[in-house]
Amino acid sequence: MDKLASGGRRAGRPFIAAACLAFAILISVSGAAFSAEPENSVFIPLGGETAPVSEDLAEAASDDAAVAAPDGGTPAQPPNEVFLDADEISYDEHTGIAIAEGNVRIRNKGVRLFAPYVEYDTKSHIVDAYSDYRENVVVYSDSETGSEKYIGKHLKYNVETRRGIFTQVSGESGPMHMEGGRVRMMPDSDAAKLGIIHAPRRKKKDGQSQNVAEWTGVTSTTCDFTKPHYKFVSKRAVIFPGKKTVLKRPRFYIGDALVIPYPFDYIISSRKKKGLQPIINYDSDLGAGFGIHGPIDMGQYGELDIEAVYWTQGEFETKIDYTYQITDQLSVFANIYRLYNDDTEDTIWRPAWGIDYETEGWRARLYWAQRELVSTEVATDVTEDRDVWRDPEFSISSPWFNEPLTGGELRLYTAWGRYGDNITAQEWTERIAYVAQYRGRPQWSIGIFKPFYGARYRYFDYYNEDKNQKATDAWGGFSYKLGVFNFATSYYRRWVEEGKSPMAWDRYTNSETISQVISFPLPLGAPWEKWTFLVAGNYDIEIDDISSMFYSLTYNMHCMTWELWYRDKRSEDDYTIGLTLFINAYPDRKLEIGSKDD
Repeated sequence: MDKLASGGRRAGRPFIAAACLAFAILISVSGAAFSAEPENSVFIPLGGETAPVSEDLAEAASDDAAVAAPDGGTPAQPPNEVFLDADEISYDEHTGIAIAEGNVRIRNKGVRLFAPYVEYDTKSHIVDAYSDYRENVVVYSDSETGSEKYIGKHLKYNVETRRGIFTQVSGESGPMHMEGGRVRMMPDSDAAKLGIIHAPRRKKKDGQSQNVAEWTGVTSTTCDFTKPHYKFVSKRAVIFPGKKTVLKRPRFYIGDALVIPYPFDYIISSRKKKGLQPIINYDSDLGAGFGIHGPIDMGQYGELDIEAVYWTQGEFETKIDYTYQITDQLSVFANIYRLYNDDTEDTIWRPAWGIDYETEGWRARLYWAQRELVSTEVATDVTEDRDVWRDPEFSISSPWFNEPLTGGELRLYTAWGRYGDNITAQEWTERIAYVAQYRGRPQWSIGIFKPFYGARYRYFDYYNEDKNQKATDAWGGFSYKLGVFNFATSYYRRWVEEGKSPMAWDRYTNSETISQVISFPLPLGAPWEKWTFLVAGNYDIEIDDISSMFYSLTYNMHCMTWELWYRDKRSEDDYTIGLTLFINAYPDRKLEIGSKDD
C-alpha cells in the first residue's frame, strides 16, 4: 500500500491522494462530475442521490447489510458530493480502500462526520469511522429545519444510500441529552418502507428525502448531571432532525424511582406543543380527578391531541383535538370536548371545527362551535362560565408591529360572527369586533425601577340589535429589587365607556385593581439548587377589599422545578392548594396536582 500524506502538515501530497481517489471513483462510478473544493481536501462525487429499498431490508442480519446499497436500479441523479480531509490519507488501488488518520473530516449532503480514524471503501461507498482512547466519533445529521448531534464509538455509514449504524451513542435533540443503545440512520423513504414512520408527504418542488434516525435502548433527559434528577427510558426513539423527537412509550423516572410508564408516545417538538403528561387534579364540585393528556403521532395523517379525566364524583371529561396541515400555511382542524360547566352544573359534548391560514404573522380563521365553554372575568378574580355558539366566526389578526414613537408593539384584530349563548333569550346575535392591543417594551429604567405597561381597546358592534360596546383596558407598573427581595407592583383598570352587549358571554364591567408580588430566596440546599418563597395579592378598588392571595414555595433543582402553591380567591369564597412539577427546558409541560381551574 502506498502511503500518501495530506493536510496542512505535508504540503504537496494532498493533490496526489486526491488524484488517486478520483481515478478509483471514475472506474467505479461512470459519469461522475467534479467541482472546485478547498485545498487540503479530497472531493468524491457519487453517481446517485438515493436508492430504493429492497423488500428484505428489515431482515438484514448485519450492519453491513443494513448500510449496503439496496437492490434495484436507481434513476440517474446529480452526484452526491463527498469531501474527505485528514492529517494523513492512505489509498490502496487494488482494494479501493482509503484510510484516513488524525482529525478526519467527511461531509456530504445531510451528514458531517469527525473522527480520529476512518476507512472508506470507494467501491461500496461505505465509511467505517472509529474512536480511540482520546476522541469519539461525532456526527451531525443535517436537514432543512435543523441538525442533530451524535457522539459514539463506531459508525458504519453508506454515503450513497445515506444509511448507517452508530453504536454506543450519546447525543442531543434540542435541549434533550440522549444516550445508550445504537442509532440507525436512513432517509425517511427507507424508514417508511420499514414501518418506522408513516410515508412522508413530499412537496412537488422538493423530491429530496429527509434524514431520520431510529435510536434503540435510549435514555433521555435535559439534566446534565452524571446521575440525572429525572430521565425518560425508552426501548426506541425516532428523530426527525430539527423537527421533533418521538420517544416510543417511555418510562418516566425521578432519580431511580419509576413515576409513570406512558401508554403513548412522548413527542418533543420544535412547535413547542405540550408533551404527554399525567393529570392529577382536585375540584370542590367534582372531587379528585385522574387522567392523561398529550399528543399522538399520526405522521402524514395529521396531529391528534387527547385529554381524558375521570372524577371521583362520577363525571368524565375529555378533549380531542385534530389538526391536518394541508400546506405550510393552511390547515383544517376539528375538536370535540366533553366539559363540566361550574355555573350550570352539567357536562355536555362541545364540538368545533374550522380552517386556519397563517403567513408571516398574519392569521385568518373560519370557525364554527357549538356550546363552547367560555369563561368571562366579570369582576376582579370573579369568572362566569357560558355555553357559546359560533355559526360561524371569521377573524383576522395581524403580527406585532413596531411602534416607533414609544418603542412598543401594536397588534390588530377583527372578527365577524353570528353568536348565541345559553343565557340570553334571542337565538342569534351578529357582531363585528375591532380590537387593538399595545404592549410596551421599554429599554429604560428609573434607578432600580424597571417599567412595564400595555393597553387594549375593544369595540363591539351588534348591528342587528342596534347596540354596541366599548371597553378599554390599561395596565402598568414597576419591577424592582431591594437586597435579596424582588418586587413587582402594578395597576390595572378597565373602562366600559359606552353601551352594553345583548349577550352574556362578552359583557364587560368596570374593574380597577392594584397587584403586589414579593419573592425572595431561601438559604437552603446545594449551590445548584434554588429555594424561593413568593406571596402575591390583588386589591379590588371597586369593592375596597383584597380579592385574592397567592402563596408559593418553589424548589428549582437545576433541571426540574417543584412548586407548592396555595390560592385564596376571596371574591368567590374559594381556595385551592396544589403541587406543580415541570422540566425547566419545557416549562409549559406541567404535572399539576390541584384545581383544574388553576
